[in-house]
Amino acid sequence: MPFLMLVGACAALQPGYRNDRFIIHNRGDFSEQQVQRVSRELSRGLRALEQYIGPIPQNKFPVIVNLWSGSGVSHSSHGQGPIELYWVREVQAPIMHELTHVLAGYTASHGHWTQEGFASYMQDQYGEDAAFPTRKMAHALAKVIREENSQLPMLAVMRDRNRGRYFGTRTPWERWLAYTQSTSFCRYLIDTYGMDTFLRLYDKPLEAMDFPQLFGKGPEELVADWETYLGHLDVDIARAHQIFKNLHTRRLRSEPEPRPGRSAATLAMAFLGARPFAKVAALNGVSGET
Repeated sequence: MPFLMLVGACAALQPGYRNDRFIIHNRGDFSEQQVQRVSRELSRGLRALEQYIGPIPQNKFPVIVNLWSGSGVSHSSHGQGPIELYWVREVQAPIMHELTHVLAGYTASHGHWTQEGFASYMQDQYGEDAAFPTRKMAHALAKVIREENSQLPMLAVMRDRNRGRYFGTRTPWERWLAYTQSTSFCRYLIDTYGMDTFLRLYDKPLEAMDFPQLFGKGPEELVADWETYLGHLDVDIARAHQIFKNLHTRRLRSEPEPRPGRSAATLAMAFLGARPFAKVAALNGVSGET
């Protein structure tokens, strides 16, 4: 692999990586092996995305990725880089999630449930890291949310006019619910009807989504089918229930204000405050994992 000495956050030179697709800046004194792991996941993620959405336009490349140590919230700008990744050393960085936002497209005004649902689906399916908010267990978390009578009305989550309420920065609890439910619902649609059908909804205004043509039924019936599926789902929910319980009990009331242009992809992590890794571990009751 073509490793270079790229300037990091401090004056010392640190090993980075560059090819025609990705430029990785090592700004956190990560080892060459850790940088290699990120580069492998980026390459694997690119192949997975191209399998579904076809060739990526050349103007999307190179994608710049900054690796940071310390506290922070991973994020990217709407539909473009750079990608700012934290918690790489702890194997909790949403690498695939953010790459999906950059390469698959992200419109700020509409389609948030498809954007966040698809990005978390790709992270759970192809990412090495079990990243917040769904931690590779979207259905289990959604099932617990429903059983605890905390489910947001999914049709309301899907309405573009509600994007600020459910995917904004001032309602951290509702945002976590919206992210998790959207991921579970998108996974259900993909698993049941296929990726090609789902992608015909992706990043579109709700009124432009032709549900009857694509699925043979309207959104109300699809949501009801998904809820029935969750009700009959036979899966171990013990850990999901503990995560829900701890998050619900804490109900953190404050969060850092997002920088302009930050994608909604990991704003939900701000629910955990300025030091998400430490708080996630505490909330889960399991040291070192989210």
